[in-house]
Amino acid sequence: MNNTIANFKGLLGRKFFDPYIQDDLRTLPYRTEACPDGGIGIRVNYQDEEYVFTPEQIVAMLFTKLKDDAFKELKTQINDCVITVPSYFTNAQRQALLDAANISGLNVLRLMNETTATALSYGFYKQDLPAPEEKPRNVIFVDCGHASLQVSACAFHKGSLKMLASCSDSVGGRDFDLVLATHFNKEFQTKYKIDASSKKRSFLRLMAEVEKLKKNMSANSTKLPLNIECFMNEIDVHSSMQRSEMEELSAHLFGRIEATMRKLLADSKLTPEDIHSVEIVGGSSRIPAIKQLIEQIFGKPASTTLNQDEAVSRGAALQCAIMSPAMRVRDFTCTDVQAYPVLISWTDADGAHEMKVFEQYHATPFSRLLTVHRKEPLTINLNYEPNSVPCPDTFIGSYHLKGIKPDANGEAQEVKVKVRINHHGIITISSATMYERKESEEPASPTPATNGDQQKGADATQNASSPQGDESGGKVGEPMDIQE
Repeated sequence: MNNTIANFKGLLGRKFFDPYIQDDLRTLPYRTEACPDGGIGIRVNYQDEEYVFTPEQIVAMLFTKLKDDAFKELKTQINDCVITVPSYFTNAQRQALLDAANISGLNVLRLMNETTATALSYGFYKQDLPAPEEKPRNVIFVDCGHASLQVSACAFHKGSLKMLASCSDSVGGRDFDLVLATHFNKEFQTKYKIDASSKKRSFLRLMAEVEKLKKNMSANSTKLPLNIECFMNEIDVHSSMQRSEMEELSAHLFGRIEATMRKLLADSKLTPEDIHSVEIVGGSSRIPAIKQLIEQIFGKPASTTLNQDEAVSRGAALQCAIMSPAMRVRDFTCTDVQAYPVLISWTDADGAHEMKVFEQYHATPFSRLLTVHRKEPLTINLNYEPNSVPCPDTFIGSYHLKGIKPDANGEAQEVKVKVRINHHGIITISSATMYERKESEEPASPTPATNGDQQKGADATQNASSPQGDESGGKVGEPMDIQE
């Protein structure tokens, strides 16, 4: 049991002493520890030797196994792929997943948000989507899985989709299982004088049994039995529960789900009248109380036209086919969004400066060009806006721009910095360029200039000589957008 590693996706790119992670680590049966760099180490015993693996290495082992299975089935080597990630994954988590893919020899064509993959699997085969010039079809997707809830809004046109907003919470099927297991464990302590929480194996078995009970209660409103033979100390335990009791015990979880849905409705700026339908995916979305919340909040019944277990993977397969030169499928454009607002900051002789470089739900991929005037090297920091990410660490990266120096007159040089969100959803400073001003003499043109030409020349001279100007006539620090 200590050497069986499961539920490790959420550990990617996280720090061991993150309080959110500590809550998760307490529920895992295997041994974990802090790595020298502050990351998470997973300790296992392999062939009588102790090893410590990072989550990235564990994921790389899984990818290698999947590559081998695909090779055996397809009789061809697999390298290119599309991998889906939760929409709430941060920069560090996305980079960790890319590192794991690189270790296993995979070439990731795109890290795709699970919400976007679900939307693609819905819209790709629809023949009745509105034309580009018509009003879009707005669809809500509710994905309640094992360990997370993702609710997203998407606008569809024929041949394209645009994500509008995406909200998430770390509530899923495992939380309902834990509520039920805790309830029955307290009952068994009183009734049978045994404590399953004192033994990991027993508590895991109880979690597995209540998961089965939860699934049965989703289909039946009557009281259902819970019977476990030789549970602990060779004692058989018996109990029962009905759906209404489970809903009462889990009221706080349903409250979190409701809050996430209402936030999505507010962030997307949609009203129930604007919504065409609500599609549900993920195993836990089958719980009747969640379906009732959907109809109550969005004003539409939960639709089950998608395969609830395979919608995300089908969307990834479609995206891979669209990007592959070896397959011919019709184009379908997916415009994704950045889940969190991003800040850029730097310090100079005038003090500390900070500005928002990307708003929440900004379209991706995207580049933004910033202009600053400097005489010396500059360090630029990128951070998520405080309280916007599901972890205490908002740091994205720090970039030191070297080689900046004053011009021949001792004045500050113009430096253009490009901040980019790439197609993986990873934010970087992709380039920085220093522009030097040089004066040169040119012979007079033999052709007389017209009045219009004289005005153009005056404008160009003013822009080049203005100490506050840049190539687009903007001010220092003013962002210039480059849509890609």
